[in-house]
Amino acid sequence: MAAEPERYELHYQDETHVETNPYLSRAWHRRGEQPTVPAAGTNRRLTVFGSTEALGRGRVEVVCAGQDSTCFGWYLEGLDARHEATGREIFLAIDNGPCHTSVVSRAALAAREDWLHVIWLAKYSPELNPKEREWHTLKRDARGHLAPSLRAFVDGILAGLRQLGGERLDILDRVPDWFLAGHRKEPTGRPPGRPKGAKDSYTRAPYRKHKDRNLPAAA
Repeated sequence: MAAEPERYELHYQDETHVETNPYLSRAWHRRGEQPTVPAAGTNRRLTVFGSTEALGRGRVEVVCAGQDSTCFGWYLEGLDARHEATGREIFLAIDNGPCHTSVVSRAALAAREDWLHVIWLAKYSPELNPKEREWHTLKRDARGHLAPSLRAFVDGILAGLRQLGGERLDILDRVPDWFLAGHRKEPTGRPPGRPKGAKDSYTRAPYRKHKDRNLPAAA
């Protein structure tokens, strides 16, 4: 890559959770007074899939509501757009997380093997991934306060990712509408509670009383 920088890029990829509760960091406060931090009534969490280019030529970031193969696929779509725009082959350094090693993710990586070359990092080695250190900067600068709404929460994350810098920024907002509406999971469309007429999938054993189980035997 050093010999042909216009042909190759090296991206360090990782993901992190970002919560609506403020990120606790250092702060000034009066001596002898306990500082307080406002918190959300019900905590919400998003996941950021992202990578930074080794020579500072930009980043690819995706904000979504999960940490699975689907979200990793959205990140790969961001890499697709970058590859088409720059024409460079990409070396991608990733860890062995489940969302990377699933059957769906491995198939997606194999489909891009002509221009995407995967470097599997050693297990439990965050010191080998510079992207790990960027998450602290993002949370310190963009998540040190309580957002007034979920939309403002998402916009703050996007703004924080842009502040990380780079020549070309590919930042995708894949936050679903149901998250912005205040749901923790995607609604199924069914009414809440146990469905009417539902039956157990197995036969329950009859209820028996064991009043005399622990009594001593009669003389």
